[in-house]
Amino acid sequence: MVKTYHTSDIEILIATMNRNNFDFLKSMFVFSGFYNFNILIVNQTTKENILKSDFETVKVVNVFDRGLSKSRNIAIQNSTKDILVFTDDDVVFELGFEDKILKEFNSHNSFDGFRFKFKNELGKFVKKYPSRFQVKLNWFEVLNASSIELVFKRESIYNSVCFDECFGLGSMFSMGEEAIFLADVKRKKRKIGFVPHTLMMHNGFTTSSIIDQDLLYFNQGAIFYRIFKRKYFFWVFLKLFFDLKQGNIAFSNVFTLLKEAIKGKNKYAEHIKL
Repeated sequence: MVKTYHTSDIEILIATMNRNNFDFLKSMFVFSGFYNFNILIVNQTTKENILKSDFETVKVVNVFDRGLSKSRNIAIQNSTKDILVFTDDDVVFELGFEDKILKEFNSHNSFDGFRFKFKNELGKFVKKYPSRFQVKLNWFEVLNASSIELVFKRESIYNSVCFDECFGLGSMFSMGEEAIFLADVKRKKRKIGFVPHTLMMHNGFTTSSIIDQDLLYFNQGAIFYRIFKRKYFFWVFLKLFFDLKQGNIAFSNVFTLLKEAIKGKNKYAEHIKL
């Protein structure tokens, strides 16, 4: 029997830090009370700064560790609902976002998850998205994905796929956790589609947009190696080509950036040997 999903089947997984009240939730759910949704908050904090919930629909896990990927994994392990929405504490959900999620899962029951779109605070897209529904994600779309775009069936990832804790803010490599997660999901033969609808607004800044080029390529070398193994060099050269073509880097910097990518790859390779 095909299951029909309802709002009560959605669980919103929020990664945050050092919270002791729910003011941030009010900012995230300005179009509807946050207590109308099932929410699981992973609060990375200290023993002196604990977040507690008196709301039946809001669960809190206080942890005394650091790392965005660790937070995502703790959220997955503590989740209980059928549809999981990954997000951060600085987004603003659009009115009716839950209806868009339910429509896709109820219309495409064979899919394990979807990638949606988000806008920045000015109401503009900071990425180039496909204009139509897609039944699968290609590798370029996997590499361009953000965690806050992802919604999955719990049964499709629970105890089978997790975020690599070497990657993401607060980790050895400060980015790439979402691309690696999607790559692992893709290799598990899970069915992931793209939906050309927006669920939320976000400030538009990503780690890759605010770090310098040397550190960016250091991270990318490790990310490409983690995903593509020996083919990582091809993806490094492809990124160099596109960055040159778009004027993001100067030709005189290519050799330096290539060395940084190799350093990143070598650091990750050494780590996994330990």
